[in-house]
Amino acid sequence: MFNFKWSQWMVLLFFILSACYMIILSVTQPYLGIDVKENHGEWTIINIQKGSWGDRHNVPLGGVVRSINDTDPIEHRSISMFKELERADSFVVQHDGQEFRYDNIDNSSPIHWLLYIVLPVLFFVVILSISYLVHKRVPKRYSAEQLILFFLAIATGYLSNSGAVRDDLYSLFLNTSLFLFSPVILIHFLYNYFQELNIYWFSKKIVYLLYLTVTLVSIAEGYFLIKEQYIHKRSAVGPIFKYMAIGMTVAFFPYIWLYLIPSLAFGVNVISLEVGAMFLIALPITFMYLVTRERLIDIDFVMSRVRYYIILSVIPSIALMFIIGWMIKSDLYLVSYIQIFLLLHVSLVLFLSLKEFLDFKLQRFLFTARYSYQESMHRMAQDMKEQSNAVDLMKVMRDEVKNVLNVRDIYIYSKHNKRNMYCVYEQIPQDIIEHFDPYLNDQHYDIGSVIETEKGFGLIVGYSLEKLTMMWCKGKKDFTTLNHDERTYLQTISHNANIAIQNMNTIEDLLKELRKLRNDQTQKYPTWLSRLLFTIAENQRKQLSIDLHDTVLQEQLYLYRKMDDLIRQRTDLTPSLHAELMVYKESLLDSIHLIRETCNELRPAFIEEMGLVQSLKNLIQQYQLRSNFTVYFSNERFDAELDQERILAIFRIVQELLTNAMKHSEAKIVKLSLSNKGEHIMLLYSDNGKGMDYSVQRDLFSHIGLSGIEQRVNGLNGHLEIETAPGEGFKTIITFPVGRKKEVQV
Repeated sequence: MFNFKWSQWMVLLFFILSACYMIILSVTQPYLGIDVKENHGEWTIINIQKGSWGDRHNVPLGGVVRSINDTDPIEHRSISMFKELERADSFVVQHDGQEFRYDNIDNSSPIHWLLYIVLPVLFFVVILSISYLVHKRVPKRYSAEQLILFFLAIATGYLSNSGAVRDDLYSLFLNTSLFLFSPVILIHFLYNYFQELNIYWFSKKIVYLLYLTVTLVSIAEGYFLIKEQYIHKRSAVGPIFKYMAIGMTVAFFPYIWLYLIPSLAFGVNVISLEVGAMFLIALPITFMYLVTRERLIDIDFVMSRVRYYIILSVIPSIALMFIIGWMIKSDLYLVSYIQIFLLLHVSLVLFLSLKEFLDFKLQRFLFTARYSYQESMHRMAQDMKEQSNAVDLMKVMRDEVKNVLNVRDIYIYSKHNKRNMYCVYEQIPQDIIEHFDPYLNDQHYDIGSVIETEKGFGLIVGYSLEKLTMMWCKGKKDFTTLNHDERTYLQTISHNANIAIQNMNTIEDLLKELRKLRNDQTQKYPTWLSRLLFTIAENQRKQLSIDLHDTVLQEQLYLYRKMDDLIRQRTDLTPSLHAELMVYKESLLDSIHLIRETCNELRPAFIEEMGLVQSLKNLIQQYQLRSNFTVYFSNERFDAELDQERILAIFRIVQELLTNAMKHSEAKIVKLSLSNKGEHIMLLYSDNGKGMDYSVQRDLFSHIGLSGIEQRVNGLNGHLEIETAPGEGFKTIITFPVGRKKEVQV
């Protein structure tokens, strides 16, 4: 047992210590099995693995992880790198307004113990025993050492699964590296084994190339793990691993399953060694592409198409295989049939793939755009944008169908489902209506249904409880029936036209209702509608502010830091280049400041935390820095507690008043007063600007700023008074109740 070389001791010690580390990790760290997803800065639980600790302790699905080990979730490595919650001593989840704290995380489930600890450990012990027997009883040959190394790599790789599911970086590295090295070690063993029998199948350079390839992949894996930029399966660059997996499968599958295994098991070769070795070119191509790529191909789409063509080609390949075997009229071995099948199958898959490529590239040149259904639907969509009513839209559809299908006469009409009444868009021959009556009576049709008769065909473009709308064609000019593509085209454009008509009708009905709701004398919408519109506007402002902050602003900050590092660390910059970079850096800083100000204007920062008064003071301070007037703000008589809707409404009103003062009033002094008395809030604004010509006949909607203020006040059941005249400044008094009234709740 002790006649090992020092190198063998080092290898054995590496595997044993690695196994002990992963066993201790698996025993001391339960498998939580919680997957999360970031949503506007919050980490939401999207999946909990069956049998995991999270599943057994009823961690709520859809809850938000507030903290892990009493720190922010993003600071936890498994969250930031893998979007998974693992290796935590405690964490807090908020769900349905309640917070749940999970401490004393221990005791994995029995099934987890069995699958990830007991069975892998037993397997590793058995492999150690087998390796010892091979080392002790097999004569000292290089192939025996390769076989032992293969056994240990497989066993340790299997055991590393227990640490990999817990997002342990060392276990992840071992898991990937050992399962990449294992097939290469096996091929190396086979090469040495048969070399000892004076049998040479392939060049040893292929083995060295494989070792070099998997070594580079393992180094890349280690680099990503150290940099905490691990590429997991749900990341945006996950197709890289799929691409590598496909490349390695293409490289090894033909050699192992079509040459090596049939040769060892049955003494026959489905493919020759030279053909099997040719597929190894997939390895350098795969990794060369990954290194030199500008962007990855859509590997999911490509594999779905290849999978579809493989399934589609199975039956024709089998049929052609038997036909060819029958035509040869000689007894063929089973291997010959397999070879014929593989040749036909691969040829058909390549043919179908090439056909799809040529269809996409050449179809537009081989067929005129006029008869292209895709071009037709694009033209129709563009023409529909310019239509304002259903009648004109139906005429667009009629002209397009007549142009593409080359049909004779086309008519459009509607029939009442309960009464024998017709609505025609133009004169229709009586025999056509009488011909279609038997088909339409007591029949239910869906949008896009095609009714084809000896006199032509009809297309259902509208169907409701009251009426059915049909486009009737006398038939094609060549007197042929509709083919499959033409039917699909007609159904598609009928669905598109029906959706457009429904949207037109909905918008028209909504506008009619809004005209009825609006008071023609006061130009006011109902209170509930004003509040609804401003709630939608504020939500849009908030979302836009979040989007700007989380995307554009973060990118600008990143570029600013990179530029700052470049200027500070590069000592070889010329003075002129250094000065130019400093100018760009300051411009970038100004841009960052502008974006932050825009975000604050879209959604006032910390308005809920600071309260109304402090938020108004900050707002006034910002405007005084950008304007030429002085603002005097008084709030001594204000102590009301307001809800967030009223706080935000008052903030927006003051913001609009100060904006109007800065843009139009030419005022030097602006006075603001906020107070409450009883159940009413009063906001008083006045300035000494140039004023305006304001009369009772004036439409508020001719002045967007005043219109917005008036509608906000109206939404709060408030009252707005305006006193102004040319040269006498501007004054407004706004009052509204503190509490909400039930009849105006949104």
